[in-house]
Amino acid sequence: MSPVQSSITEAKGWAMQDNGKWAYANNKIPHTDSRSNASRPGGLNQLGQDNFISIELRKIMIDDVQYNVLIKKYEDGEFEFPFLQREWKSFRSIDYYVFKGEKLKEMLPEDVPFNTPYLVDLNCYVAGKIKNFEESVFMGNRLILSSYATGVIGNFQASQAGYEDAIIRAIQDRKVGKIINDGNLILAVYPIKAKDKEMVRFKLIKAYKHENLIKIQTSPDNWRDLFEENFYEVGFNIYSNFIRESQAYFIELDKVITAYDSNYNWGLLRYQIGDYLGALEAFNKALEEDPSTDDFLIYSYRGNTRSKMGLHSTAIADFDKAISLRPKRIIDYPNWIRNYFNRGVAKYYMDNLTGACEDWKKAYDLGYGSASEYLMDFCGEKIK
Repeated sequence: MSPVQSSITEAKGWAMQDNGKWAYANNKIPHTDSRSNASRPGGLNQLGQDNFISIELRKIMIDDVQYNVLIKKYEDGEFEFPFLQREWKSFRSIDYYVFKGEKLKEMLPEDVPFNTPYLVDLNCYVAGKIKNFEESVFMGNRLILSSYATGVIGNFQASQAGYEDAIIRAIQDRKVGKIINDGNLILAVYPIKAKDKEMVRFKLIKAYKHENLIKIQTSPDNWRDLFEENFYEVGFNIYSNFIRESQAYFIELDKVITAYDSNYNWGLLRYQIGDYLGALEAFNKALEEDPSTDDFLIYSYRGNTRSKMGLHSTAIADFDKAISLRPKRIIDYPNWIRNYFNRGVAKYYMDNLTGACEDWKKAYDLGYGSASEYLMDFCGEKIK
């Protein structure tokens, strides 16, 4: 499973109160009881009707098909003695929903229907809940490669333990028929444009994969009613970035992977999900198809791939080649500069600190400001 590709971490939750007034809270939909909302005790009541810490999108490949994983992290808890409702224990949980990547187009249509609500049935491959999840632990003391700005994340160094493993196991069990998925998610979206403001109201509606129920829930007759009692609200740019940043990772693949572009795209996908061996094989096949390409990025990605596999010597050769293919378009220049930085990382792991510092200095002088931290921490440079 890929790292987080996009997320929403802040939203205003609104709820209609029993006194006819709207109440709101940050990242939480308040209760409908107007009197107790202001003075509810801790525990279950503080969770609101709904709440979230973050809503994230990731990607995973299932049988060579691109899927997304929507992960909602939220405050949760339970009573040690439920019948007596005593001894409340707080913890954090996750709801996850795995759906085909092509659904992203429905979540944010090209022509956004402002002032008209719409629903998207994600038709989930698998869905579930993980109570009291433990965050994956990031590995320390490791230099991070710079990512190139084409939608591939290059700095994920996390252990795939914890909730990621649980989600992957659920996908595998669904694939081999050990479990039957009856969970689903319907995304309700209401983009609003009023004067100079653009915002989006949205709801995540848990559902069952039952044909008649889905028809009723997604009927246009019910769309506007969904937003009459409660919803989350964010700026339109926040919602659109949430979808578009993840869409940037969706790559149209040819069914027969033989041409340069198809192998190149396949390599990018494998790189995103951490399958570096598969990525390397795809990049190699692409270069066999077109060994004279002047596209520096394929050498950049193959260099990053080899670095992540510990093949630093051959990674340096790839970065050398990428640097030799200076781009003609100004828009490609920032990505090209990163080759100096990433070559410096590879040299560092080859115990060539002098060479690493020279490359980081070159990257910094050419405009890659992030190299300053490495120059100060590893090379003794003083950067103002």
